[in-house]
Amino acid sequence: MRFIGVIDISIEDRKIEHIKIAAQKDIEEGSTLFDEVQLIHNALPDFNFDEVNTSTQLFGKPLSAPFIIGAITGGTELSGKINEIFAEAAEQLGIGMYVGSQRIAIEKPETRWTFSIIKDKAPSALKIANIGAPQISKLDESKAIDWINAAIDMIDASAIAIHLNPAQEVFQPEGEPWFKGVIDKIKYIAKSINKPVIVKEVGNGISKEVAAKLKDSMVSAIDVGGIGGTSFIKIEAERWRRTDISELSSVFNGWGIPTAISICEVKSVFDGVILASGGIRSGLDGVKAIALGASAFTMSRPMLINALNGKDQLMQFAERVVREFKIAMFLTGSKCIGDLPNLPIILGPTIINWLAQRGVRCR
Repeated sequence: MRFIGVIDISIEDRKIEHIKIAAQKDIEEGSTLFDEVQLIHNALPDFNFDEVNTSTQLFGKPLSAPFIIGAITGGTELSGKINEIFAEAAEQLGIGMYVGSQRIAIEKPETRWTFSIIKDKAPSALKIANIGAPQISKLDESKAIDWINAAIDMIDASAIAIHLNPAQEVFQPEGEPWFKGVIDKIKYIAKSINKPVIVKEVGNGISKEVAAKLKDSMVSAIDVGGIGGTSFIKIEAERWRRTDISELSSVFNGWGIPTAISICEVKSVFDGVILASGGIRSGLDGVKAIALGASAFTMSRPMLINALNGKDQLMQFAERVVREFKIAMFLTGSKCIGDLPNLPIILGPTIINWLAQRGVRCR
C-alpha cells in the first residue's frame, strides 16, 4: 500500500499541519498503562524533602532531572520560534531536548536556522539530533554519515536519534515507508560516529524482538515511544479527513505497544540506555517509567501546547513536572535517582497478562 504522490504538499506545509493538528485536535490514542503501575508509599522516608536529589547524567551531560523535551518540530518560522523557547527553557531548567527531524534543514539549507538557534540558546544543555530511518535507508553509507554529522553539527548535539515511524509513513499522504536495509544502516552509523546513537519510535512502541536487533547493531540507547500519547496515525488521518484513507487509518487506532509494557519488553533484552516516551503526562509517570527500567523520560505534546502560549507558561509547566517527580521520589523513599530502579512495584492485570504471554520478566 503506497500513498506517495497522492497529495502534492511541501515539507514545510506538512510540518505546519502537524503542529496545528497536534496542538488543536484530539490526537491521543490508547493507554500507556502507567495506571497499572502502582508505586508503594513510604511513610517513613528517613530524610527531608529538600534532600531529594533529582539530578542525573545522560550522554555525558548533567541533568537537573531525567526529563527531556521530546522530538517535535523544525524547518518553518513557527517551529524555529518554538525551538527557541524550548532551548531557552532547557538551558535554564537544566533539562534535555530533542529536535524534530532535521531532513528539511539538510535538503533546504535556508531552514537550518530553525534548528541551529538551539545551539545558541542552549549551549550547555543536552541536545539530541534527529534523522528519519526511511530517509537514511535510501542513502549510501558515505552519504548517510554526511547527513548524520550535519545533523549533529547543526545543533552541537551530544547524541543523535534515528526515528522509526512505519505506521506514520504508511498513512502519510507523502509517506516514505522505506525500511529495507535500515538495520544495516543503523549498525554502520553506530560503529562509524563518535556520538551515541539512539533509536526511537514515534508512538507505536518497540518490542523485545526489535530491541534485540538494535542491541546487535551496537546502538547506545532505545527510546520506546509507546502508545498512550500522540498518535501519528490519527494525525495523518486528520490530514486525510476528506478521503476514504481516513476510514482506513481508523482501523489501526490503538495499534502498537503501550509505553509501560514497551519499557519492560526492551529492558528484557537490551542493557543500554532506555528512554521512556509516549503519553507521559506527569512527573509521577516519569518516576514509574524509571522504576520499570528507563533512565529518563520525555514529553512532547504537552510541551508544544504550553510553548505555543509562551516561554513563561512552558517554564511553569516544566517546573511543575520536575516538582511532581521530586514529590514522587520523596513519597517512595527515594533520595536519589539510583534508588528508583529498586523500588517495589505492583503491576495490574493487563501488564501481567501481556508479560506472561510474551515471556518477559519485568526488570
